[in-house]
Amino acid sequence: MQFKIPHKRSLLTTAITLSLLPLSGVSVAQEVDSIEEVVVTGSFIRRSEGFTQASQTTQITSDDLAAQGTLNLGEVVQNLSFVNGAASAVTNTIQGTSSRTSSIDLRGLGARSTLTLLDGKRLVNQNVNTLIPTIAIQRIDIVADGAAALYGSEAVAGVVNFVPYKSYEGLKVDTYAEQDSRGDYDEHNAQVMWGGSVGDLDVVVAGQFRQASRLGWDERNLLANSGLTFSSNAPGNWRVPVRDANGAYVGSNPTTDYVSDIDPACEAQGRTDFEVDVANNPNGFVLGGQCRFDYGDTRSYRDPLESNQFYANATWDVSDDLTLSMQGFRTKLFQTEYSSTSNPGESRIGELGAVRGEIPGNPFPAVDATGNALYGVDNNNDGIFDRQPGVDVNGDGWDDAIVVGTTANGVPIYEDVVARSLRPINKTHRPSAGHSPDMDNLSQSTDHISRFSFQADFTVPFIEGWEGMAAYSRSRRDFNFVSNQNYDIEAMKQGLRCDVVNDREACYNPFFVTDQANQNSLQVMDAIAARDLETEIDDLDVLDIVLNGELPLGGFELPGGPISAAVGYQLRSDKYTNVPSAVEIAGDTWIGSPVGENITVGSREVDSYFAEFAVPILSNLEFTTAVRREEFSTGESSTDPKFGLTYAPTDWLSLRATMGDAFIAPTLQQKLDPVTCGLDDVSDQFSAFSAFVTVCGGGNPNLGNETSESKQLGFDLVFGDFDLSVTWNNTDFQNRIVGLQPQEKLVTDYANFVAATGFSGSGFPSDAEITAWIANPLSDKDIIRSAADPTNVLQINGLFDYNAENVDVTAWDIQANYSHSLDNIGDFRVGLQATYIDEFLFQGDSSTPLRDGVGRYNDGNGAAPALPQLKANLNISWVNGNHSISTITRYIDDMVFDSPLAGLGFLINAAGGTYHNQASVDEGIKAWTQMDASYTYRGLNLWDGDMSFTLGSRNLFDREAQRTPALAGVIGELQDPMARVFYARAVYEF
Repeated sequence: MQFKIPHKRSLLTTAITLSLLPLSGVSVAQEVDSIEEVVVTGSFIRRSEGFTQASQTTQITSDDLAAQGTLNLGEVVQNLSFVNGAASAVTNTIQGTSSRTSSIDLRGLGARSTLTLLDGKRLVNQNVNTLIPTIAIQRIDIVADGAAALYGSEAVAGVVNFVPYKSYEGLKVDTYAEQDSRGDYDEHNAQVMWGGSVGDLDVVVAGQFRQASRLGWDERNLLANSGLTFSSNAPGNWRVPVRDANGAYVGSNPTTDYVSDIDPACEAQGRTDFEVDVANNPNGFVLGGQCRFDYGDTRSYRDPLESNQFYANATWDVSDDLTLSMQGFRTKLFQTEYSSTSNPGESRIGELGAVRGEIPGNPFPAVDATGNALYGVDNNNDGIFDRQPGVDVNGDGWDDAIVVGTTANGVPIYEDVVARSLRPINKTHRPSAGHSPDMDNLSQSTDHISRFSFQADFTVPFIEGWEGMAAYSRSRRDFNFVSNQNYDIEAMKQGLRCDVVNDREACYNPFFVTDQANQNSLQVMDAIAARDLETEIDDLDVLDIVLNGELPLGGFELPGGPISAAVGYQLRSDKYTNVPSAVEIAGDTWIGSPVGENITVGSREVDSYFAEFAVPILSNLEFTTAVRREEFSTGESSTDPKFGLTYAPTDWLSLRATMGDAFIAPTLQQKLDPVTCGLDDVSDQFSAFSAFVTVCGGGNPNLGNETSESKQLGFDLVFGDFDLSVTWNNTDFQNRIVGLQPQEKLVTDYANFVAATGFSGSGFPSDAEITAWIANPLSDKDIIRSAADPTNVLQINGLFDYNAENVDVTAWDIQANYSHSLDNIGDFRVGLQATYIDEFLFQGDSSTPLRDGVGRYNDGNGAAPALPQLKANLNISWVNGNHSISTITRYIDDMVFDSPLAGLGFLINAAGGTYHNQASVDEGIKAWTQMDASYTYRGLNLWDGDMSFTLGSRNLFDREAQRTPALAGVIGELQDPMARVFYARAVYEF
């Protein structure tokens, strides 16, 4: 039997008290009659359960989860004080936040810097929404410092271990429903768990079904309208050739012999009142000389979803020396995504050439210099003007129409026009098979996540007192989704080359449709929409072997007892398969590159060896050390040590310290992904240009490891019913892998322009100065601008991942708890969880200045998230018999709004509009406080079981998210657009 050093029991009491801090709700500590030895998160050495580790550890119990008032684990994660970043958000803003995917991002260092485990084993995907049923989670352990010495790659900021029930007696049924106070969003949950004996097996099975509705931007129109809900690119901006007084073209120069014009349907629907509902105009509107496209009604703050989650565990105690267990889970997450009718794209717009005047719906009649309509001959009586063979004065690639005069002595001539900007599908078109009746672009995705594992716990032969564990687990993710924003440029070209007379159904009308006789056929719409299936598959196989016990040193012991150790080996094998859509493989994407994509398959193996030692120097002083070596078949490797010290000078004080290295190896996707293109919003410093542009990037096979050094100091105090834990943490994160942001490239290019030319004008450079800079060898050739209009950014290339960024973050974590009983009045508890970010210093690379991201929105860079200096949760709970009330007050500090989108307000005001949110630009993001509250009644006897009911509200006082110029008008990482939510829950246990 392992020797118990005297200070373990006092540390055990401290740790259990701290682990029951009311992060969210009521938890009741049980008396400890005996000390069981187990392997706890953060160590492979068998310890007394609850032993105070050198690393800061936080535990969220099943009761804490229940009191959060939500079964959405993404919301639970987002509310933790030491979590920051877009990856942990639950709101769609088109800026990296998603309602489908929520990952744990400790201290804002990036989701991949936190390793997420289930029952101590790796997962193929770290989306907390695709884990086991919430009812099956016994607790969540969070080790908030570098742990690569124990767990390997990705454990830079820490490790989060979801610990499931592996033994349970009885049946538990849980139903939950919520709705926002405006009636726009609702969610329903039903879950069940049963545990018991089946022969010699101890079995636990659980299932959960969750269904959530949609919350659209247009259901929060005032909020959404505060941000950017329209695009500068619309199917209404064209270049029209200029004619002289005789109706002849003046030439073919695209700059001087063409004039920018707007589709008359858009011009007639112009508006400047931005207080109205989101996107109330399918034809767009005129602003700043452009036809703008409304997309706010097509987007969602939360997309509708359904999920089914199943979990099972079976344990067989074969003998005193051998226990076998089998565990598995499978999750299906189905979601419908609402997005823009079609996204803009200009990088390949030149391939379309001029759109012929004959195309149905062309709204540009040919006129002479004085505005008189021009007419042409129709010798074959097909209703279309004839052209003069071999004559192309305006240089658009089409023979010029034969002009006969300005009187109605022939057929009207319509101009061949060139698109300045174009959305392949607009809201006036006939819906394709994948568009809703009001032209929302729908995409369905199905995410299947599964894992099964086999484990043997055994007594190690020939080594007295040693125990071992061997486990094999296999995980797989199948992600299938409809590609709904690619579009087929070849189908567009074919539709523009159609035989207008004999095959009108094959014609593609890219203009606003004002006459339904000119509507595109469903065949043409479906061909252009190019809604093809895409697939991503990830496989992960892991073999773990761990042996632990006391070192046999011939009876030698330190004053504190024998030295404990753990050694082990892990073999990981992962495989990645990416199957692009058919239109991407063909190189026919409108938003993309003419170079086709290939099916990508990559695999690698990782060999890991580790050792851990616990050295009890004195009865109240312990030194721990661990080291792990990982070697990747793709060439990466790392050796990472960690050291810890725990000292308990008194029964009421424990001191902790750690120091260690960690690393993150690049993923197969980061190394192998082909070049793909999408959209991102940018603001150009060379002009007033602010829009979505095509951006292209891919994998980088030369990526190396990200590395870090972390240090942590802390203490735990316990005085009767009061306990306090304070931890200082510093992580120096080097060579971070980041995706270069398009906004960063634009800002850098402008800075290089100023440095090279000495430009110091108060306004924007002239078109001539921009054109000269484009020709300068020092300019960024990845930034593609229109030859006809150099202020128009068409595409930004070269957005590859690279090792460059450095981050040094220093933070303080505080947890405190106080309990007090007032006899018949009840028991009260007050708990605090707070994180204070002292510094978040980041540097894009060695050539860029060091910046501090604390207290800033940090838009336009990939290094720092929206980062309040202080984030805190205060819990107050009361329990009296069967009644309990719990409140959580959440606080988020204010921030500077440093987004380039701040210029949007000036653009609107200059056009005579009403921009009602300039205060957010000037005053920044204000501090946020909200209160959640719930009432629970327990102990209702029903059918020989117990039932409890909970009624509650999140954001009880209905605080609305602050309006900002950011996309969607909300800081989705920190504030929820739903405002007040009511929920009810019933739990039956038998």
